[in-house]
Formats: sequence, C-alpha cells, structure tokens
Amino acid sequence: MENRIVVGTLDSLDCHVTSQINSHLESSEPSDIENSVIPVEDFESGIKSLSEGDLDLFAFPASDIFGREQMISDSGCQIIGARTPRRPSLVLVSSDRLMYQPKSAIIVSDSGLIRRQLLRARPDLQVVSPEGLSALYPGFQSPEDRKKLPILLAELLEKGDIDGFVISRAEYDETNQTERRHTLLSQPNERGAPHFVPPPYSDLIAIVSRAGLPPRLSAKLTEPEGNTVLWVQSRIMADLDSSMHGITGLEVRHRQVGAILRQAEESRDLVLEQSCHDPDGEIYHDEVRVEIRIETISKDGRRTLSLERLVAMSEYQRAVIALLMDWSILIKESTRDVPRDHPSDEDATPFLPE
Repeated sequence: MENRIVVGTLDSLDCHVTSQINSHLESSEPSDIENSVIPVEDFESGIKSLSEGDLDLFAFPASDIFGREQMISDSGCQIIGARTPRRPSLVLVSSDRLMYQPKSAIIVSDSGLIRRQLLRARPDLQVVSPEGLSALYPGFQSPEDRKKLPILLAELLEKGDIDGFVISRAEYDETNQTERRHTLLSQPNERGAPHFVPPPYSDLIAIVSRAGLPPRLSAKLTEPEGNTVLWVQSRIMADLDSSMHGITGLEVRHRQVGAILRQAEESRDLVLEQSCHDPDGEIYHDEVRVEIRIETISKDGRRTLSLERLVAMSEYQRAVIALLMDWSILIKESTRDVPRDHPSDEDATPFLPE
C-alpha cells in the first residue's frame, strides 16, 4: 500500500528496539501514512523480508551491523541512519553506590571494558566475570541463555554472596529487578567522580531500507544525531584491531555551544571554552559540535589511554580520520616495550601491558 509503511524490528537483551520504535511512531505528528511495526526473529530473516518487499524499513541494534555490511549491500539494501541513543550507560545493581561499596566487594560484569573501569575507580574491588564466579562459588554455573543471568545474579545478591552486578538499563527493566540501580555515568555530575565511557554501539538503533526509498519515509525514523553517532562509531570500530573491541569505550554525541560554555565555566576549563571560539575570538553560535570520546584501560585498571575531540558538525568526518591516525600511534607506542636508556637499565614493561 502506498499510504502504509511497514517497519521490521529486532530486539536484543541490551536494546529494546520494538518498544522504542513504537513509542516514537505513536508520539509522531499525525500524517496520511499508516505505520505498522512487525518484530522479526533474526537479522537474516529481517534483511530477507526487507529485500523481498515485505518490509519498508528494518530497525535493529547497531552492533549487528559489524561485519555484515557486504551482506546488506548484496541484498539490495542500504544503511540510511540511526536513532539517537537514549540510555547508553550501564547500571550497577546494588544496595550501595560504587564508591560506598565495602572493601573487597564482589562486583560481577560480563564486559571486559566495564571490569577495567570498575577497577580504575576502586582498585580494591573483586571484579569478576560470570564465568569467573565459579572459582569463588564452585556450585555456580553461568547460564548459556544470557536472559537468565541477571535473575541468577539477583539471587546471589539477595543472599549476600555478591555485592552487586552491572547490566544494561534494558536488562534491568526487562527482568523486573527489585534492587536499587546506580547509573555508571560517562559525564558524572560531581567533579572527580569516576566516569564510565560506554561500550561501542550502546543503545544505538540502526535503520536499513531498500535502495531508492524516498527520503521522506526514511526521515520518519532516523535522527541527525543518531546518523552521526552511527557513522563515527562504525568508522572507528572498522579501523580498530579486533582484540581491542571488547576493551574500548566509545561515546559520540551532539553538543550545543551554550551547554559547552556553561560546562566550561562550571569546571573552569579554558581549553573547552576555546573550542567554541573562532580564530578572532568570536563565539560560534550557529553550528552544533560533535563530541567524540574513546578510551581503553589496562587490565588492572591502573592506566588509561584516551582521546577526546570536540569539532564543528561540518568537520567531524575529517576529524574522525585524524583521530584514528592519532589513536593508532598512541596504541602502538603505549603497547611496545620501553627501550633502555642504558645497557645496565632493567627491562621496562609497556604502558599498557597485555
């Protein structure tokens, strides 16, 4: 039907695509085009239905794109954009906030990045993966079905065997957790508080259509900020070595100049303030800035390697290329053995040991 658009959706444990798309379409301004949302079983069936004309758009977690770009193209489809992440930060499920946890508290997370970030904030913690819990409690077995993991961890938390665990906000809502949650913010409100740059593609919904879909239809789901986030993160992830994917934090977002200036004034950050001035000292007011943050951390959490960029919207693609060149040099230099200054010197380990 010409006046009907059918959207296929694919949910994951970390990203409830169907509910987000339904909420967006229900809140959109009325139009002469009817909307229909149909959940699909898996990525392959969704792309097949899209290429055969059963769907007009296909929305799914952006993490599913990685390594499937050629498959999408061969099916006569194209990636047209994304939805802006709403809740990319993970949550700590525990009775106490992170900094109020007892000494040697046991915190469980299945993300290597989050475990390292937790140790950076609190080196005294016992941070373990679900599989590592079996070493502490021989009777515990990590379930094959990841949907059951938050429920099992909640039982251990209730019995006092662990002090907390980290999951996505979507998992917290889906499993009806009764314990308090504490968001692991990437930009904490308190100065000096630990920060947690989220894993790549967190809460990012990608949109795919058949080639040639009218822009007015694709614009019903995509958002300018989401499009930027998807382009930048996909470009960076494609350039990173696969060994870095699970231990790299990545955040991309749009920033208004006014908000940046207020933040610079509160934190007395002259560098941040100067990023909003042109060479003549005039303040840019007419162009959104793109903020990019990338970091990786040593296994013990003691050393962090990070880069940040804040650039005008018109320059962000060139800035990403420059960022990747700088990041590659940083990784190469920080992971190599430190040369001796004198033959009698002792061997020095890399800044970021494996």
